[in-house]
Amino acid sequence: MRVTGLLRLTAGSFTARGVPFTHERVPILKSIPTRAPAVDRRRRALLAALPGFALVGPLARAADRAAATPVVPIVDRLTLHIVVDAQVFAFAEPVQRPDLTVDRAGPRGLDAGAPDRTLTAEFGFSMLADSHRGDEARRVLIDTGYSPQTIANNLQLLRLDPATFDALVVSHGHYDHFGGLVALLSGDRPLRRGTPVYVGGEEIFCARETLVKNVQLPFGRLDREAILAAGLRIESSLEPSVVAGHAFTTGRIPLVTTERTVNPTLMRPGVGCERALLEADKRDLTVVPDDLRHEIATAWVVKDRGLVVSSSCSHRGVLNAIRRAQQISGVQHVHAVIGGFHLVWPRGEPEALETAAELEKVAPDYVIPMHCTGERFVSEALRRFPTKVVRPYVGSRFNFGAGQAQARA
Repeated sequence: MRVTGLLRLTAGSFTARGVPFTHERVPILKSIPTRAPAVDRRRRALLAALPGFALVGPLARAADRAAATPVVPIVDRLTLHIVVDAQVFAFAEPVQRPDLTVDRAGPRGLDAGAPDRTLTAEFGFSMLADSHRGDEARRVLIDTGYSPQTIANNLQLLRLDPATFDALVVSHGHYDHFGGLVALLSGDRPLRRGTPVYVGGEEIFCARETLVKNVQLPFGRLDREAILAAGLRIESSLEPSVVAGHAFTTGRIPLVTTERTVNPTLMRPGVGCERALLEADKRDLTVVPDDLRHEIATAWVVKDRGLVVSSSCSHRGVLNAIRRAQQISGVQHVHAVIGGFHLVWPRGEPEALETAAELEKVAPDYVIPMHCTGERFVSEALRRFPTKVVRPYVGSRFNFGAGQAQARA
């Protein structure tokens, strides 16, 4: 089946030549449900049979879930390195505040050699988290950008060695968030064998097609076989997970604010993913509108500061991601929210303005818009809370916590 033609937007849905995309809206809830659909024995057996594939969360037995319920850790310091984003700016000013410093690497990163290379920007997202708790240090990579050339170039210029990374989180199955992974699976300094890769469920492995600009094109798939062949370990869960003992993922992000999930991609069940491991409403279909149920955010609790939430791409809504992190951690104060907020097409100006207004009520200390956020939100955020908005740029290093974290060599 090929879907072509102009997308028609309505108040509650839009349609691409016969394939409906629903805007999911639910009222704000006092509590967030986390119950997953029942999973039969066959699905458990299929997962257990996959080498390197951990049976976690609602896909595990009830006793195993209880034992794995995450206790959210607290870190003393946190540094976030912007590895891949849409802009490089040679003249970005550093930031020095009592609770935040931002170092700017410049267009050549930390390279002191001949001026024949520069940091590269692209439509993709990747960020490395350096966290510290006492003498313990951990490194977690969030997503890998669009192309292997870009992430390999930028990691080298920023002197960030994949062999020192303790975990990888892949937020969702869109190419601009996993396309660079191949550069980390082989070569001189790949990810170490046994490194865990955290994902939000089987859907992430399904092939996808994009409808951006009203043209249907292949959008790739996350290659499970390549990940396992490189000796990495896949941790798949619809529920929250602690990552490297310092961070945590949100698991599935419920829609508990006025934000809707809408995304112009199609998902193909059974292509790259196991049908039997998908949820009942999708597993027997050939093509489905992509509601990004598997998208996860990553967060940290920083001592004496609060939550730092990375929403990556916010298809499920940046406000929903924040609420989910608050519920899991029990921490209400948001020190910073960073990532792509996806307030561009098919979301429109009213949603960008509404999100800025609602985020003002959340009152984070800092808002760091990246990737797919869009300038309409940025303009409104600068109007509403100008001192809280900090622009990122590739090579920037955000330091949170007492004394601020210093990057590992």
